[in-house]
Amino acid sequence: MSVQGVGELGLLERIKPYLAAGAGGDDAAVIADATGFVVASTDMFVEGVHFDLGWMSAEDAGWRSLALALGDLAAKGAEPLWALAAVAIPEQWPVDHLTGLYAGMAVLARRFQLAIAGGDMSSIEGPAVVSLTVVGHTNTMPLARAQAEAGWSVGVTGALGAAAVALRERRVHRPVPLIEEGRRLNELALCSGDISDGLVREMEKFAAMAGVGCVLWGEDVPRATGASMQDALTSYGRIPTYPTSGAWSLSHVGPMTRTVADAALMLNVCAGPDELVKKAGLQVVGTLTDDGVVRVVDARDAPIKLAASGYDHFA
Repeated sequence: MSVQGVGELGLLERIKPYLAAGAGGDDAAVIADATGFVVASTDMFVEGVHFDLGWMSAEDAGWRSLALALGDLAAKGAEPLWALAAVAIPEQWPVDHLTGLYAGMAVLARRFQLAIAGGDMSSIEGPAVVSLTVVGHTNTMPLARAQAEAGWSVGVTGALGAAAVALRERRVHRPVPLIEEGRRLNELALCSGDISDGLVREMEKFAAMAGVGCVLWGEDVPRATGASMQDALTSYGRIPTYPTSGAWSLSHVGPMTRTVADAALMLNVCAGPDELVKKAGLQVVGTLTDDGVVRVVDARDAPIKLAASGYDHFA
């Protein structure tokens, strides 16, 4: 059996026996310290999968990579403190690509007074890989996905689908993590997650970790300009693309598929008691159920068929 087709959640189940107790349920680890809680997360960005230097600059790729990594801290209400950046790059990569990546990360880091404190560097046949570890701090204990309860409402922080639209247009956007918004939602005791892999996909993660189901009202999900319901629900866009830099070739990896997370606004999805979700000013788009099934329905409660539930590297 190969990893392809098992799915991210399926692979997580297989490695859980080797993780610390309670690990694996969220995109960030939460560790108590003397003054509150340290929040740490790690993300990997692969050339041709998460960024394409054929139609975006290395600075754009660096900014976007750090922004997506910080989205996990925002979902936990944490203030960013420092980051480690490890890169594996083809030997034929232009030096300007490497310095551009760091320049893009540095501009966003300064915005949040985040220190890029170190990292590592290695060569690779290709494609390039950027691995970011980000650490932040919060005074309020974040709720984990596993703590979500049936009967809670599901709300989102803004219109969805903008990144899928931008992808189709090959239009670069530099997203900004909603750090302040994340802090406010955490202080309201809402259970939050970023939807970089799509709203439906995020609710599937809630279901897997908390044993709850979810009904999403497709027609109530706010859409960005030009976005379809599929875009809004799955944040999912794909276009065929090919490597444009480095010495690695298609004979190594085959045709690449470009995918982009819905990071245009670094949106969060939150679950909690209905009164808290409404107090937060969120758009209510669904409810958690006790059946363990994630469904998308229309106004008549009829199922809405989606081409995909969101992005999964191993589906």
